[in-house]
Amino acid sequence: MLNTNAAFSRPQSGIGAHIAEDLISPRDIARLEEEFPAAELFQHVVVDTPLKHFQLSSLWLHRDGAHLTTAEHLTPLWAGLLDELTGPDLLKRLGEVTDMDLTCYPRDIGLFTHAPGELISPHHDEPEKALTVVLYFNAKWPAGGGGHFEVRASHHPTHPPARSLPPAAGTIIAFDSSVWHATSPVTADRTLRAAVLEFWRTRPQR
Repeated sequence: MLNTNAAFSRPQSGIGAHIAEDLISPRDIARLEEEFPAAELFQHVVVDTPLKHFQLSSLWLHRDGAHLTTAEHLTPLWAGLLDELTGPDLLKRLGEVTDMDLTCYPRDIGLFTHAPGELISPHHDEPEKALTVVLYFNAKWPAGGGGHFEVRASHHPTHPPARSLPPAAGTIIAFDSSVWHATSPVTADRTLRAAVLEFWRTRPQR
């Protein structure tokens, strides 16, 4: 299902973000959207601190080589995708793209959603995180629907992003902890859906 030969680009030199836009075919995206896990399986999370503000709902599915019990609720189609997200082919490709040996890092994999009005403020991740990977599942996302992933050169909210990416189906973004980034408020009358892979130098306490 995953096109691990997808070509990656970077928004500009010196920013450790890598982007590809055709990791999953439109046919597979349509099937995945139809069988997306039920909203009641997700936990709503709100963080509001001087350094970071966000709202989302999350469903963690995998930790360090083993699926969590939450994965039992997945349809066979989604279970197959989870196996690919945890598999060696994607891990190898991400390592090639980022020039990182990801095999040595603890890993968490899950799904998240943003409801209308939800966002993530500009921030960079903690240094304990080696790499974050976001993969979107939103077919025919409206042009004015918000929810854009913003790659930024700094945290300053008045500075335009180095690149602003709509959460279009099949788009994947891999970025290291030094990258300033944000998600603009969702203005579409629908829920934004994505998967996230987190690779840790030192695992945090959840």
